[in-house]
Amino acid sequence: MLANAPIGFAFFDRKYRFVRVNQFLADMNGYSFALHLGRSIAGVLPPSAAAKLEHTIEAVFRSGAPVRNLELAWEHDGRPRSWLAHLYPVRTESEATRWVGAILVDTTEQKRGEETLRRTEKLAATGRLAASIAHEINNPLEAVTNLLYLIRQEDLSPETARFAELAQQEVTRVSEITQQTLRFYRQSTLPAVSNVSELLDSVLTLHLGRLQTLQVDLQRDYEADLPLFCFAGELRQLFANLIGNALDAMTPDGGRLIVRAHSSHQNGVAGIRVSVADTGCGISEDARRHIFEPFFTTKEATGTGLGLWVSEQIVRKHHGSVRVRSRSTGATTGTVFSIFFPATGVEPDTEAEPASETVSS
Repeated sequence: MLANAPIGFAFFDRKYRFVRVNQFLADMNGYSFALHLGRSIAGVLPPSAAAKLEHTIEAVFRSGAPVRNLELAWEHDGRPRSWLAHLYPVRTESEATRWVGAILVDTTEQKRGEETLRRTEKLAATGRLAASIAHEINNPLEAVTNLLYLIRQEDLSPETARFAELAQQEVTRVSEITQQTLRFYRQSTLPAVSNVSELLDSVLTLHLGRLQTLQVDLQRDYEADLPLFCFAGELRQLFANLIGNALDAMTPDGGRLIVRAHSSHQNGVAGIRVSVADTGCGISEDARRHIFEPFFTTKEATGTGLGLWVSEQIVRKHHGSVRVRSRSTGATTGTVFSIFFPATGVEPDTEAEPASETVSS
């Protein structure tokens, strides 16, 4: 019965060694049936899960009482795994506890499904909230747009006129963001050919004051003419997210921000590569695995956890890819976001593959 049961069974002695195990559990573990027998729990499970299971087995031996619903969790190849364990004493005829039996259920997929459901519920709630905010913001935005139009009709100096034009572009971008309700795909504008270099310049101009305050050395390295068929407002939002994050990572003592954009090729496909590199604090290996997930943030109270998630959606919509390299320890730290856009630009009738890849450096 135990050998053929569609659930994991194991029995442990007082030294926490496997004395019996069924094939189902062996398959769950990825170890052969023979490798389990006589081996300690620590030789099969990761340290955190093994220590928790050993501690509970010791408690069952001591008290003679079963323990139910023990959750074991760890990471395997960078992916979370979880088991649910029920432990009980296996007694001899004299009622002494000889072994501790364990019923083990792999709940990894269940946990993953629950986490997906929680995220879906959060995103749905965010969408409802964003829609109500967008409705309230649109009225004052329309007033600001009209005032900017009137200002631009006046006799302005060239520099003031340029600032007014830049302000108009940013107000238009805010309007697009509110109408999209935090990127829940209600695109209100049509794509057009834009110069990526000019988009980068417009975003950097908005950050000049902060660059000076933080004493950040800005290095621009991009071609003058990089046309791309795209949603210009969304690319501005993408570049603003990356540059803003880079500045957040800088220490008060300053640092260096390098923005590059050049014609490039990837896997034989022609396109444009944009990279944003900083000498900030870097991103830990654990955080890199989650940075593109919604609501994940390392900024505590100041972060929403939506910036990089939105950024990846924008890259994916433009059929691009993004690679992250980061170092958070050692004498030299920093992060590089490298984005590739294919020369064909936006193709609204097709769907893009997942866009992100994180790499240790």
